[in-house]
Parts: sequence; structure tokens; C-alpha cells
Amino acid sequence: MGSDFDVGESTLLPYILDRGYKKIDFIFISHFDQDHIGGIFTILEKLKVKRIFVSKQEENSENYQKFLKKVKEKNIPVTIVKKDDVINLENDVSIDILWPRDKQIEENKINNNAIVMKLRYNKFSMLFTGDIEEIAEKEIVSIYENTDILRSAILKIAHHGSKTSTTEEFLKLVDSRIALIGVGKNNLFGHPSDEIIKRLEEINVKVYRTDLNGEIEIIVNNKGNYLVNSIY
Repeated sequence: MGSDFDVGESTLLPYILDRGYKKIDFIFISHFDQDHIGGIFTILEKLKVKRIFVSKQEENSENYQKFLKKVKEKNIPVTIVKKDDVINLENDVSIDILWPRDKQIEENKINNNAIVMKLRYNKFSMLFTGDIEEIAEKEIVSIYENTDILRSAILKIAHHGSKTSTTEEFLKLVDSRIALIGVGKNNLFGHPSDEIIKRLEEINVKVYRTDLNGEIEIIVNNKGNYLVNSIY
């Protein structure tokens, strides 16, 4: 895709409108790399957004500055979250913020201080990991290794399945049976890594990836039972 391609205008906005939504209650932005933030500006311009959650940014990237200008223009409240925060979205639905902590990782700051959060709905849970790398995973493991806080039914694999993440120790604590990998077909980075796919297969985790399965839909009932569908 060329540099003029607007994923928000061409993909994200039509997807949302096609499902009948004209406003968004909550947006969580894991971090401000282009592939994670690129579509947001069209959404902020075209749809009513109630609130946005971000983590503390110590690198004033161009995307972050553009974001701050846009939310001020649109008068959208922004909440800065960190480890131990809990956001109650509605009855029985909450978000636990597990990372980042106050003291940020200096190496590759934007990726390694991305939001890691756990969605809870009754007995169902899903862990979102942004683009954290091994150094962040090790810190997270050291914090939660004697708890079951990381354990989740579904894991969104970090950094598009890059070999820089998804360590054995981290996977052991999360203990998911299903993993999701968001990745473009024939991408220039060769994601996901064969090493990571093999690691997941060896512990009997079923992998869904957007380059092979297309859209991935998760349906959860109020008892916590869930169904994963792929819609190519």
C-alpha cells in the first residue's frame, strides 16, 4: 500500500459504519506506532468518541502530537492509564491495566511501554499485548509470576508474531488455548516468525492469524463460553 493509503478512511470507518455504529464509547490506544495509530485520525474526525485511554508517553512522537491536537479540537476526554488501574466499562465488563508501570523501559520505549490489558467479561478473559518485546515480557513475568492475573482464555500475540516477543515464560503464565496474530499478508517483516508459530503449536495453542484467516470474530455469552470464527 502506498503512503497515501488511509486505513481509517478505506477500511476501519467503513467496517464500523457497516455494522451500524455511529459513535464509539471507548478507544484504547496501545501505543503510537503508525501501524497501530494510523487509522485513528479519520475515526476521530468522522465519529463521535466518548473517551480515549492511552499510556504515559515519554517520547513525543509526531503521531502523539497530532493525536493531542485532534482530541483537543474535538474535545474528547483522554485518560492516561498505568499498571493496577481498572476500568469498568459496563456491568460485568472491565479492563485491568497490567502494564506499563511508572518507571518506563528505556529500550525501544514506544513498544515496550505499550499498554498490556486484560479484558474480563464474567468468566471470559482476553489479554492484549500491543507491541511489547522480550524485555517487557520478562518484567511482566517477574511482577505476576506468583499469581494467575495473566491467565486468559485468548491471547493477542505481541508485535505481530515477531520473534522478539512471546517468550516461553510469558506463554506459560498466560496459559491460553487460543492465540490471535494480527498481520498483513506477505508483509515486509516476515511476520509471524516460524519460531513463534512452532512454539505455540508445541504447547497446543490454536492460532488464528489475519493473513490466513481474515477477520477474526469472538462471540462470548454471559456464562463466559466463547466461539471464535474466521471470516475471510
